[in-house]
Amino acid sequence: MAHRSGSDGRRHDGLVQQPSWCLGDRIIRSAGRNSGSIEITLPVRLMVLQGVMCRIELRDGIAAEVVLHPDFDALLPVFDAIWKLLGQSLKTMDDIGEFWEGDYVLGLFPETPQSGRPILAYADALAIQASFSGDDQGRTGTIRPVPEAFARIIESLATVVGLRLGLSAQTAAMFGSQLAYTASGVATGIIDAFARGWILDDSAEVGWCRDRPWAVETWIAARPRIESILDRCAAWDKEPGLFAAQRKLWYQARRLETRHSARL
Repeated sequence: MAHRSGSDGRRHDGLVQQPSWCLGDRIIRSAGRNSGSIEITLPVRLMVLQGVMCRIELRDGIAAEVVLHPDFDALLPVFDAIWKLLGQSLKTMDDIGEFWEGDYVLGLFPETPQSGRPILAYADALAIQASFSGDDQGRTGTIRPVPEAFARIIESLATVVGLRLGLSAQTAAMFGSQLAYTASGVATGIIDAFARGWILDDSAEVGWCRDRPWAVETWIAARPRIESILDRCAAWDKEPGLFAAQRKLWYQARRLETRHSARL
């Protein structure tokens, strides 16, 4: 069932509705002389909604609106499934609890949230849902590559995991971006060269979940790598100056390597 919103912008499930913006102008046209129906071509960016059931609502009045309400309830299990995989990978360290959508900003596209909470994009969940292979996905864990969408979801979920495990907000975000990078092989844009560099310097395998991301064994096998990232982030929290010092030394070492290579 689609979620409804009140006049204050707050949904009936307690989540805040994000501001709207214009995606373009379209003319409604006839679907055929004898059909009795009308149709409209939506902007290309909304192509992700293909196949999604939408409720059509009329908001009548002096500035009447016709609103489409996509039903995204079937996508929440996608987020929950990845959350459970994270839970399996950290099972020996702590219980991360249940997935709760109130920890996030939920939206159609992976835009930067204004509330400071990580965002979960329905478009990313739709891309993953559409990529399931024709095999018995539950048995094989196979998936056609959608690493960018997977990386963004992992990043947001892992950020909340970090918060629940006691990391500060800033360090939890680092944990999320670094875990997303090592798992998917995709840098989400938040992770910087230093964070990528020390992961590679530690000879950690990057992109280890690409082949079988839904297989529990994949995440259990990656447990040492994930715990290493979490331990490093926890150390940065305990010693606030450690991150800045390590980052400075890393960049200094890279500059020296660059100069040495240029002389050869």
